[in-house]
Amino acid sequence: MSANSSTLQLRDGRTLGLAEYGDPAGNVLFYFHGYPGARVEARLLAEPAQRLGIRLIGIDRPGMGLSTFQARRRFLDWPSDVAGLADKLGIDRFSVVGCSGGGPYALACACKIPDRLVACGIVAGAGIAGPFLSLISRGLPWLLSPLIRPFFQDEEHAARSGRRFNGWWPEPDKKVRPRVGNILAASLVEAFRQGSKGLAYEGTLLGGHWDFKPEDVHCPNLYWWHGERDRHVPIAMGRAVADRLSGCKAIYYPDEGHISLIVNRGEDIVRTLTKRSY
Repeated sequence: MSANSSTLQLRDGRTLGLAEYGDPAGNVLFYFHGYPGARVEARLLAEPAQRLGIRLIGIDRPGMGLSTFQARRRFLDWPSDVAGLADKLGIDRFSVVGCSGGGPYALACACKIPDRLVACGIVAGAGIAGPFLSLISRGLPWLLSPLIRPFFQDEEHAARSGRRFNGWWPEPDKKVRPRVGNILAASLVEAFRQGSKGLAYEGTLLGGHWDFKPEDVHCPNLYWWHGERDRHVPIAMGRAVADRLSGCKAIYYPDEGHISLIVNRGEDIVRTLTKRSY
């Protein structure tokens, strides 16, 4: 399923890249991609969005895909970008879903712009890093991102690299890879479209301290989905955050991994987040 990709300019002159899927007249679900990733990762939910009549919009974070790099940004800067994009598109209220590294960004929206949200969902969301990881994340992403960029210079290289590096994936993720490998490859290529700077900065954010606390999040329709066989973001990290979220409805699947979760449970996720009146 092809994307309708475009860019919109924010008030400060920066641009945000977006890709749209599903029904243009449907209720809106903004998709926040993982790390590394880009707007086209939203294709993972494109088919259920189409079946359910939902307007699904994937957004590139700053420095990735088509979005302008933003120096010194923090998680709580993201809700303003999302609200600004929604205003440009004439969207009043919407739902958000953050997958993996996009999870903290979905929670930031629930923290800062809860009045704009119908629902907030986190799928295999990244946890809060401990002291050691926070320390090494200050420099390690800046070293690694340029080194791995050549592996994702185009979709052919990205697909080959993905097959080479997925030996440690759990069996549920290996089973779904043939169905979504092209989506993941395209997303990785777009993540490096502008080089490695955006990825490196994002790595420091995800490995560092959040600029808000889970206890600061107040959203009446808040959901967390996680696979217990997830090796990218271990279930313990997900539980540690979900347990601190007031009113969060957490669902844990014993037989799902990191990628298989959104592939196999995508329709349930989309339906849950968009079933309420906007």
